[in-house]
Amino acid sequence: MPQSEKGGSAGDGSSSNGDHESLLKRLGEVTSPEYPFPIPERVKLDKKQRIHLTSYANLKPLLSSMGVFWLNIHCPMLIGVFALLGWYWSSKICASLAAVCLVRTLHDPFVLHYVTDGKRGGLGGGGNCKTTGVPNGKAEAGFFGNAKNEKVVRIRSKLKNFVGYAPTPYLFSGDLLTMGPFLLFKGSKGGRVHYKRYWIKVPAAPAPDGDNGPTKTAPTKCNDEDLEAVALDIVFPKDGYQPEKPTFLILHGLNGGSTEPYVLDLARRATKEGHTVAVMINRGLMKTPLRGYQAFHGARTSDVGCTVDALNYALYGTSRFDNNAGANSKIVLVGFSMGGIIAANYAAKSKEHSGLAGAVCFSGCLSTAKNLLDCPASKHSETVWQPALAWALKATIVKPSMAKFLQRGVTVKEVETVNSVADIDRDLVCKYHGYKTVYDYYEDMSAGGSGDEKGLKRLNGAKVPLLAVHAIDDPIAIYEVMLADEISKTENVMLLATKHGGHIGWPYGLFPSKNRWNFMMDIAMEFASEATA
Repeated sequence: MPQSEKGGSAGDGSSSNGDHESLLKRLGEVTSPEYPFPIPERVKLDKKQRIHLTSYANLKPLLSSMGVFWLNIHCPMLIGVFALLGWYWSSKICASLAAVCLVRTLHDPFVLHYVTDGKRGGLGGGGNCKTTGVPNGKAEAGFFGNAKNEKVVRIRSKLKNFVGYAPTPYLFSGDLLTMGPFLLFKGSKGGRVHYKRYWIKVPAAPAPDGDNGPTKTAPTKCNDEDLEAVALDIVFPKDGYQPEKPTFLILHGLNGGSTEPYVLDLARRATKEGHTVAVMINRGLMKTPLRGYQAFHGARTSDVGCTVDALNYALYGTSRFDNNAGANSKIVLVGFSMGGIIAANYAAKSKEHSGLAGAVCFSGCLSTAKNLLDCPASKHSETVWQPALAWALKATIVKPSMAKFLQRGVTVKEVETVNSVADIDRDLVCKYHGYKTVYDYYEDMSAGGSGDEKGLKRLNGAKVPLLAVHAIDDPIAIYEVMLADEISKTENVMLLATKHGGHIGWPYGLFPSKNRWNFMMDIAMEFASEATA
C-alpha cells in the first residue's frame, strides 16, 4: 500500500450494504491482496554498472534546463527592473541588460502567447512553413467533436463553459501554469486517502502492443514467467460501493502513482460524492515488483484491459467481452499526462470491447510523434522540460531495472548520454523493447497513430465518448499532438482546448491553492455524469 496515504480499514468502506459485500467477494475472485508471485531478488551490480543520478553526466542536462527555466521566468520581470535602474542611474549597462531580457522574452513563444492572449507566439500551428516562413496555422480554443452525435452534443453543452478558462494572472506562461500548482498546492490537503491495494495478474505482453493490445489477457494455463502483476489501489466512499454512481479508474502520470496530488484530489472529491475510485499503478512504478524483462512502456494497453476486466467482474459480474457489457458499464477511465496517452490509446484500440462508459485524457497525446515537429514549441519542450522528466525516468524506471537493461544491450554510457524523454524513447526504450524506430514506438502508443489515414482510422475506433482536454500553451506535450483539425471527423472523440493552462495545470484565481486542480476535477465529474446518463 502507498506509504504516504495508507491508513486503517476505511479503504473497504464502512457500509455493510449487499452491493458492497458482493463487490468485495467478486473482487477477491479476480485479484489477490498480496503480490501473487515470489518477490524477485534484487540483482547486485558492481559500481561500474550502476546509474549514478548525481554524476555530472546525468546532472548536466538537468541543471542546464533549470537555468533556461529560470531565465524564462525572470527575464520578463527583469525588463522593467533593469530599465528602471538604467533610467535612475543613467546606466548603459542596466539599459543593455533590459534590452537583452526584452529580446529573450520576445523569443519565448509561451510568454508571447500569454501576453497577447494567444494572438502571438505561434503555438499550436506546427511552426512556420519551411518554404515561405509563414506560420502553418493558428490554434483556436474551443470544444470540438461530431455535431451529429447526440451524446457528444450533450457533453459539449455541459462542458463548453470550461473553454473560457482564465488563468491565475501572475502565472504568465505555460511554464508557470505547469510548475505553479506543484509548488503552491500541498498534496496532503483534504486528509489521507485510505487506499487498499489489490494485485491483478497480467500477461507479460512483449512489444509491440499492436491493434489487438487490449485483448491480451493473462492465460490460466501458462508458464509463470509469462505473467506479471500490476497493483490496483482502491478507495470506497464512506458508505461503501454505490452502484448507481460511476466508478473512476485513474491512470497516473509518467513517474507518478496513486499518491500524485492531482490523483488524490480526484479520489477525495469522487469518494466524497459517493463514487468508488481505483488507481492502476504502471508496472514497476511506486517500487512495485517486476518479475521478468517486460518493463513499463507507454504503448502497452493490455494492463489496462486486464484491470478493466477485473473491475467489470467485481462491479457487475460480467466481462467486457460479453454482449452489451459496454452499454451497462459505469466505469470512467481518467488519464493524466502519460496516463492520458494510455487511456486514449486503450479506448481507441479496444473498440466495442472497452468495458467503459467513457474516457478522459488530460494533457495527453493523440499522436505523440507530433511532439517531434520542428517548431519553437517542441524545441522549448526539449530544452526546458524534457531533461527533468528524463532524469526522473532514469530514477524510476531505468535504475531499478538496470540489470535487465544491461542484459538487453543497453549500456550505462548510453543511459548517461540521453538528455530528453525523446532520447530515452529513441535510444533506450526502442532498443530494450525491440521497436525499429521511435516513430514506430510513438505510432503504437498513440490513439491517432502517426496522424495519417491509418492512425485516424484507429482513433475513430473509439466506441465510447473519449474526451481530450488540452491547453494550447502546454509546454511539454505541444498542442499539435491533439490532431485538432481531425477530431470533428470522428464519431465519439472530443477535444476541449483552452488558450492557457499549461500541462496538468489550469490554476485559477488570485489564490490558486484554494482551488487546486478543481478545473480538471470539475470536468472529470461532469463528464462522468453525462457519459453514464
